[in-house]
Amino acid sequence: MKKENKDMSHNADIASQVKHEAEITRQHARYKIPAIMEIDGKNYKIDNWSISGCAIINLPEEYIGKFAEGKMKFKFDNFETAVDNLKLEFLRNDKFEDKTIMRCRFTELKPDQRAILQHIIDSFLEGSIVTQDDILHVVQHQITYPDKKTKEISHKKAWSILLLIYIVIFVLILFLVYVFYNRTFIVKAIAGYVDTNVSMVRSPAPSFIEFLENVKPGEEINTSKPFAVAKMLNGGIRTLRATVNGKVLNIYVHNNEFRDTGEPILSIIPKGAKTYIVAHILTQQAEKLRVGNIATVTLPDGREFKAKIVDIKYPAPLSSEKSKGVTNTYANSINYVKVILKPIKFKLTPKQLNESVNVKIDTFRQ
Repeated sequence: MKKENKDMSHNADIASQVKHEAEITRQHARYKIPAIMEIDGKNYKIDNWSISGCAIINLPEEYIGKFAEGKMKFKFDNFETAVDNLKLEFLRNDKFEDKTIMRCRFTELKPDQRAILQHIIDSFLEGSIVTQDDILHVVQHQITYPDKKTKEISHKKAWSILLLIYIVIFVLILFLVYVFYNRTFIVKAIAGYVDTNVSMVRSPAPSFIEFLENVKPGEEINTSKPFAVAKMLNGGIRTLRATVNGKVLNIYVHNNEFRDTGEPILSIIPKGAKTYIVAHILTQQAEKLRVGNIATVTLPDGREFKAKIVDIKYPAPLSSEKSKGVTNTYANSINYVKVILKPIKFKLTPKQLNESVNVKIDTFRQ
């Protein structure tokens, strides 16, 4: 008996929510199941609805006779669901004392849209969901009907966010590895320059230098033929020859110009001499260096090439340097070591001699 009374009460509640009208005016019964219709970005309450159409509260009259697209939204206890892309035709607007009701019908209702709406109605009629204020309370089980397109977009968005997170983490790891590698294995020179073996011809005594031929930088010169004479102040004359066979690098005196004892006249690059890189490395970092380590050398014009350490010249003991009477002993002797590097598959020219270069030595590579 109690069960029958409960069923009768439930049916009475449902009956109070349902509006039956003549079949000639409406194909389906309409239900006062709480819902919201979103049109042009604005939300409007729905007074009642069915599979064929709905009645919207306080929709502007300007929509009468027009078509639009709407989203029908249902709010449950702890979730929401919606039917997107509903095609609407607005028929008429009925006015009441405190509100207006816009009558509209669904056009081009798709099978999945119809299935969602029908399932909500069936669940309401069987008591699986009940209304309370503007919320649908799920009594037996929760149901959601996400739009397939929205679900695909959400899935893609989630994967995009996850991919972005992975990329950020990967870049951060690479940055940390880069910082660790540079601090641990990379040694930067405090100074570097291009150098080679050079032989100097100097004045033998206070004299005037007279060239016997027009000597120019870059020209071949040899020891067999005098290139100038030194007219000494005491009346003597001494011929000047190249100290080695090679090419003239620089000329430091004009014709018939005076030079004192030991002052340079010209410099010569010996035949077969190799051009190399000299780098000064702080003493506290020199212990990481080994002959064979590979370095990256950057020229002033931005070009880069690899070079290999062929020699490491450590400073002489401080006591030895002091005995020579060298000025600024601490700066010149013990603060850095001299590292000689040979270019790998790159040819330096005499024109690049004494050019400043940047040198980064990778102590991990050898």
